[in-house]
Order: sequence, then structure tokens, then C-alpha cells
Amino acid sequence: MKKLVLLSLCVSIAQALELKVEPVGSINVSGALTGYSIYTNNRVGNDKKTRYDIGSALISISKTAQPVGFTLIGGAYSLPVVGVGLSNTSTYTNLYSALPIAYIEVAPVKGLSVQVGKLPTLIGYESAFTYLNNYIQRGLIWNMQPVVHSGARLTYSTDLFSVKLGVNDGFYTLSTTHPKPALEASLALTPIKDGSVSFNILLPDKSSRPNDTALPANKREFNVVASYTLDKLTLGADFMYVEAPKDSTAQVPAKAKASSGCLHFSYDLKPFKVSGRIEYVKDNSDVGGIDLVGIGDSNKGWTFTLTPAYTKGPLFIRGELSYVSADKPFTNNGKKNQTRLGVEVGFIF
Repeated sequence: MKKLVLLSLCVSIAQALELKVEPVGSINVSGALTGYSIYTNNRVGNDKKTRYDIGSALISISKTAQPVGFTLIGGAYSLPVVGVGLSNTSTYTNLYSALPIAYIEVAPVKGLSVQVGKLPTLIGYESAFTYLNNYIQRGLIWNMQPVVHSGARLTYSTDLFSVKLGVNDGFYTLSTTHPKPALEASLALTPIKDGSVSFNILLPDKSSRPNDTALPANKREFNVVASYTLDKLTLGADFMYVEAPKDSTAQVPAKAKASSGCLHFSYDLKPFKVSGRIEYVKDNSDVGGIDLVGIGDSNKGWTFTLTPAYTKGPLFIRGELSYVSADKPFTNNGKKNQTRLGVEVGFIF
């Protein structure tokens, strides 16, 4: 006699869907469908004066590891960055494929878990996916950071701290013909209620070859992220030091360095929310002419972003003002600054 599988569906217009499948358990389904437009005054690379495109057309399916779970995120997505030329959504999606996140998680005992597959990075404050981010565009500090790794990660968590260790492909070097391993580690502390700080590192192989997601791809990253929430106000910080060692295979003719710092805030007064970001980035001069930040070798500057948003149930709309000011010209018309105005609309479930 075949075993009967029961399926029930609970739907809330403002919440994710929950599928209860016996004997598997609860499966969570969420996602977003959004579109955005960005106007740029001083264009960079292949920028259009005004770009219209899909921000997120993604669905997330996950099951909590009790003791075995999984996470799948698939669809189309954009990765716009302030001060950097904007591409169309299909170009961004091709970087990590239409299934950018896909991993299995096993949690044999409380506090201990192992994840294997395509994993989101440990580095940085901002999310890879626009609908999960406070802003339409990411900052330049995010532009230096990895996004997705293929590998394995071990996590041990308590109420006061968590430790993560892993081996992965660094800056997505499995997409090259000669993949190289990288080591990752993170120590996150929660010393006070609603406050946390994490220390994160990524150490790719010195000879990791560049690819469409990173040039160079042998960047060693040392990152500190902090967050504190006080009622409706959330404050965040993201600091990073990057160095790419000299290596002919990695196409780095001389050691390159860069550093950056970023402060975030968001004030959530439902249904309105205002988020802001200010950052400073510096690409050190090097003999090889390597640009680690994205606004030109040996350039430095600061950026400011302000993003007000309004949410009504699953529907939302947000605007954005971003400004970049650099020490040297970085735009197509030889300007040292760039202003962008953006808007994004859609729904999140």
C-alpha cells in the first residue's frame, strides 16, 4: 500500500507561504517580483542615461535543518552598484546562473550545522539580492566583496557567539577551467541585546584565475561588520581591507591593496522606512595598475545613498538618491562625480 503524503498550504498576503508536507515537514516559500529605473547624470562604461529593468524576479524555497534542510533561490536578479556601469538583468543573472543559491544543510545536534552547495558569502553587510537589501544599489565596498561561493561550511552557534569555517572556490573560480580552493572563517559575537559584531576573512589561492565575477580573483579579504538596533533605528558598519598578491597566473603583476569603511542606518516607522549609507573607499597605487574598488586604479572617494521606502502589505515602492565623489575622474565624460536617481516598485511575499 502506498504511503499517503499530505500537503497543506497556508497563505498570508503579507507573509511567506508555508507548505506542510508530511513526512518531510514545513517548507517555506518566499520571493519577490520588482522592477526599477535609474537615471545617471555622468555615465560609466555601458551605462544608459536612464535604465529600466527587472530588479528581482526570484523565488526562495527552504526547509529548516531538523536535522536535514535545504535552501534554493532561483530566478533573475540585478546587482547595480553606485559609481559602476550598470548592466541589464540578464547579464547580472548569468554571473551566478539562474540558481545562485542552492545548498543542503545538516544539523545533527543543537548549535552545529554543515552546509554544502552554492552558499552566500560571509563577507559584508549588504545582501546580494536587491529585494532583501535596504537600497536599490549596493555600495562600492560591496563591489570588492564576493557574492556566492561553491563549497562547504561548518557552523557552531551559541547565544553569545558563532564560529563558521569553510572551504570554497573563493571568487566563484569553479566557473574557470582551473578552479582553486579558498578558506573562509567568521567569528560573530553578540555581547549585548540587539547588538552584534563579526570578524570575517576570505583567503583564496594565490594563483586563482580571474573570471567574469572578479578581476583579480585572488583577493585576500579582512572584514568587520557590526550592527545595533534600538527600537525602530538600526545602525550598521562595514570595514574591509583587501590585498591581491603578485602572481602571474592570477594576472596580478604587482601586489595591490585597497581599504574601505561604510556606515549604515535605517529608521523603520511602518509603513515608511528610510535607509542611508555613507562610505569611503581607497584603492592604493600599485605598479600593476589593478583596480580593486571599481572607480579606477589608485582612485579614492566617498559615496552617499539615501533610500526612502513605503510598504503596504506585499506591495512596496522606494526611491533612491546616490552621489559619488572621487579624487580622480572615473566617468565617460571625465568627471569626478556622479549622481543617480532611482525608483523600484514591486511586491514581496
